[in-house]
Amino acid sequence: MVSFYKPGKSGKAGTNRHTSNQHVKSQDRGGQPAQSRSVTIDSWDWQGLGVSRQHPVTFVDGALPGETCDVRIVKQQKNVAYATAIKVTEPSALRRTPFCPIADKCGGCQLQHVHADEALALREQALDSLWKKQLGLNDIPWQPALTGNHPAYRRKARLAVDARDSNAVRIGFRERRGKQVVDVESCPVLVTALNDLLPELRDVLMGHEGIRHVGHVSLLRGDNCSQVTVKITRPISQTMRDALTAFGEKLKVNVQLEGKDGNFQMLHDEAPVTCETEPGLYIAPQANDFVQVNREVNQQMISQAMAWLEPKPEERIADWFSGLGNFSLSLARRGAHVQAVEGVSEMVQRARANARKQGVENIDWLHLDLTKPHVIKQALSTGFDKVLLDPSREGALEVCEALAGSRTKKILYVSCNPSTWTRDAKVLLDSGYKMDKVGVLEMFPYTRHLEVMALFTQ
Repeated sequence: MVSFYKPGKSGKAGTNRHTSNQHVKSQDRGGQPAQSRSVTIDSWDWQGLGVSRQHPVTFVDGALPGETCDVRIVKQQKNVAYATAIKVTEPSALRRTPFCPIADKCGGCQLQHVHADEALALREQALDSLWKKQLGLNDIPWQPALTGNHPAYRRKARLAVDARDSNAVRIGFRERRGKQVVDVESCPVLVTALNDLLPELRDVLMGHEGIRHVGHVSLLRGDNCSQVTVKITRPISQTMRDALTAFGEKLKVNVQLEGKDGNFQMLHDEAPVTCETEPGLYIAPQANDFVQVNREVNQQMISQAMAWLEPKPEERIADWFSGLGNFSLSLARRGAHVQAVEGVSEMVQRARANARKQGVENIDWLHLDLTKPHVIKQALSTGFDKVLLDPSREGALEVCEALAGSRTKKILYVSCNPSTWTRDAKVLLDSGYKMDKVGVLEMFPYTRHLEVMALFTQ
């Protein structure tokens, strides 16, 4: 889950849980624009970048193992370079034509040039090599990857709006390696219910001058209904409000405005959005709350977490970076006394209210900053049988350092950033914990994002 506390100048990773790689202007070491060159790709890294081990080692966006490519250098350092494939002269048998016609422009997906199953296998291999080297392990206790249906998997998305030129309004996603908005009329990775909204939603927005005051549009598909949230920077006309209301009534979706002050105004309310976590349990996210975008993989993830952690009645279990209770509810259902800690107070309040609505009372919901060692020490003071961690991309270094000296029997660590997970796992392993199980979760097929779940035991 996302921890919205932003660390200070500590050199940690960025604060956005799901961000793409950033690229800088191409220069050689003399400060001149770097030239393109031909490279042969030896392997993939865990993000799906081709790796050429010629000197300097070059990471290539858009290349596959075994290919020879002409590449353009986008960042040059002494012993490593980052590049983009501009021409594949010897293609791999794994290469395929992207199923989306704008995949080469849109920044939403980066790995449509290879089948999702092959991409997952290559990235597992990359992690296996990385962990054996950096964690000093001879054998990685791999478990089967968790995957779902694709391509139409994404139940939450944010559409950017660029209406600076009234004759060329664009509604869509940011471009690859840039900040411009790519116009998106249809998106095959959105769940069907959201993709079907796009044509009429675009017509409503583009039919009014008030689109100039729209910052972005958030889409969310719950199990019971869909929700459209229009972020506005200035008030819009009553005519445009009426048109958005009529859109919601016609398509039976929630439609609301989010003002510059962060307050919401519902224009059409079908029902509060709910997202089932496991049969009989659900979370109720608001527009800006974190929710896993892949419903099927999320439910598999929760099921696997319960199987690995084995919560039992009367055990004390900490669910840290708990969000709206994606895991907390399931832990509590199995009789454990749960301490759920989240860094966003509004989410803590909503999670508590939602749990009570479902009759779940054995969760202690706390709003704490788990980047502060003294807070962690206090939260750990009562002792826990087991701990579940699901931090943001920054990882949970301070927490793992504290747990390293604890007597916690089991630690289940779910990560959306294998790099910070590797750092944190080393802390636990060096302190005497054993990695009992580990597997990847394909929460975002066709993208660079990869999730990891691991069980550490004493």
